Amino acid sequence: VLLGCWAVIGHTHLDGSWGRELNDGKSSTTKQPPPKRTYLQTVQQLHQRIRVAELGGRGSEGKQWLTSLVRYLSLNKDEERLREVLQGVISSSKSLIHGEERLELMGSLLKVVGSTCQRVYSEFKQQLDWASSRE
Repeated sequence: VLLGCWAVIGHTHLDGSWGRELNDGKSSTTKQPPPKRTYLQTVQQLHQRIRVAELGGRGSEGKQWLTSLVRYLSLNKDEERLREVLQGVISSSKSLIHGEERLELMGSLLKVVGSTCQRVYSEFKQQLDWASSRE
């Protein structure tokens, strides 16, 4: 089954230095951001991996890929896409997302965003605090 998932996804650009930085949560200040095409391909592949994990019922794997996507978007300061992803989590009608309680997942994703995208962090931290007070 896992091999089938990899066949659906295809090769990835996460094997290069950007992939290592993504996994480490670090950004090199000496490197240029990836070319737009490579960047968009990586974002698309991360979305595909999240979807494959969802379809396969592998919550922890889905959470791992979602966290990687948020980290990648944060490192590249892609606030628009980052907002879309975080809004999808916080406004979800599901109480569990990738096997984790929705608001707990949001809290862990905000830790990944941290000071990299402070404006996005502040917006969603405020929403998380409000949502937590209502539950």
